[in-house]
Amino acid sequence: MNSDYLDCPFGKLQLQRRPRRRNEVLQAWDAADRYLLKRVAELNLPSSARILLVNDSFGTLATALSEFQCTLWSDSAVSHLAAAENAALNQRPSPHCLPATDLPEGPFDLVLLRPPRSHSLLSYQLQAIGNLISSPTQFVAAAMAKYIDIALLKVFEQNIGPCQPSLAWKKSRLLELSALSDSRHQQDDSHFLDAAEYGLTLRNRANVFSRDKLDRGSRLMLQALTQLPHASCIADLGCGNGLLGIMAAKHWPDTEVHFFDESFLAVDSARDNAQRNLTHPANHHFHCDDCMGQYNGPSFDLVLCNPPFHQGQQIGDHIARQMFKDAKRHLRPGGKLCVVGNRHLGYHLTLKKLFGGAEVVLSDRKFVVLLSSKAR
Repeated sequence: MNSDYLDCPFGKLQLQRRPRRRNEVLQAWDAADRYLLKRVAELNLPSSARILLVNDSFGTLATALSEFQCTLWSDSAVSHLAAAENAALNQRPSPHCLPATDLPEGPFDLVLLRPPRSHSLLSYQLQAIGNLISSPTQFVAAAMAKYIDIALLKVFEQNIGPCQPSLAWKKSRLLELSALSDSRHQQDDSHFLDAAEYGLTLRNRANVFSRDKLDRGSRLMLQALTQLPHASCIADLGCGNGLLGIMAAKHWPDTEVHFFDESFLAVDSARDNAQRNLTHPANHHFHCDDCMGQYNGPSFDLVLCNPPFHQGQQIGDHIARQMFKDAKRHLRPGGKLCVVGNRHLGYHLTLKKLFGGAEVVLSDRKFVVLLSSKAR
C-alpha cells in the first residue's frame, strides 16, 4: 500500500483519495502535482497572492498552497469534497471552491491547471482563464508526459495560446504559454443533440459523457425500461445529460426522479433537458454529489445506473462498486437497481455479492442490462 504522506516545499502533508478504499494502491497526487508545487516555490509569491487551481482532483495543490488565497475551480464534486477533507486532515484552511458552472472572477496572480481528459472541458476552461490573466507567465499547467500529445497542445493553442512543454521531471512536464492569443473570448460550451427517435432535444455542456451522440449502453437501457415494474420514486445515478431519468419520467408520468452526477456541468445539462422535454419538471430533483454520499431524502423504488469506468485518467470499477453500494443503501426494501455495462466488466459478480443475485434483462454482443433487488 502506498504512503498517504507527501513531502513538498510547503510541508509534509497527509493526503487521501476519495472514495477511501482499504488497501488503496493509488495516491492523491502524482509527479505533475509535485512539479507544479516545485515551480510555485521557485516564484517566492507573497501570502496575499491569489491563485486559481483548476482541476485539483483531490485537493493536493489546495492543501499544500493554503498559505495563499486559493480558489479551486473544477467540474467535480469529488474534487471539492476531497479538498475540504484533506484540508481538515492537515489542520489547514479549506480553499474557496467554485463549480465549473460558474466562471472565476479575477484578477489572479497565478493560474495552475491540470488538463482534464475531456477536451471540451479544457477548451471551456482555457477560454475563461484567457480573460483572467494579462501575461503568459501567470499560467502554468502540468501533466504526466504520456498524456501530452499534439491534440492536447492544439487545444491550448486554439483557446489561450501556444504552449511549450518543459523538460521531463519524474515522467511529468510543465506546459507554459509562449504567448497569449489575441482572440481570447468565452464561447457557449453547449452542444445540442437531436434524439428524434426518443422525441428529445438534449443540451450537452462541456464534459458531459457521450456529448456528441447517444451511447450504445444507454440505448440498450432504454429498450429495457419498458420491461421494468412501475416505480414511483426513481434515481438516475451518474445521470450525465439526464437521458435515462427523462425517459423514465416520460414512461411513468406520475413518477418523481432524482438526478445524480459528480459533474456540475452534467447536472446543469440534466436540469435544462428536464425543463425542455418534460411536462412537469418541478417533480424532479438534481444533486451534484459523490455518488449518493450526501443524499438524505426518500428511499427509491428504482435506481437506473450507467456507471463510468474511469476516475480522471485512472481506469477501474471502484466508482461502479461505490454506486452500487450507495444505491442499495437508498433503495426501499424490494427496490431494484438496474445497471447497464460492458459485458467484460463483470458487474453481475459485484451485484451478486451485494444483492444476492442479478437478472439479465436485455443484452447484445457488447452490453448487458442487469437487474438486482434489495431484500424485503
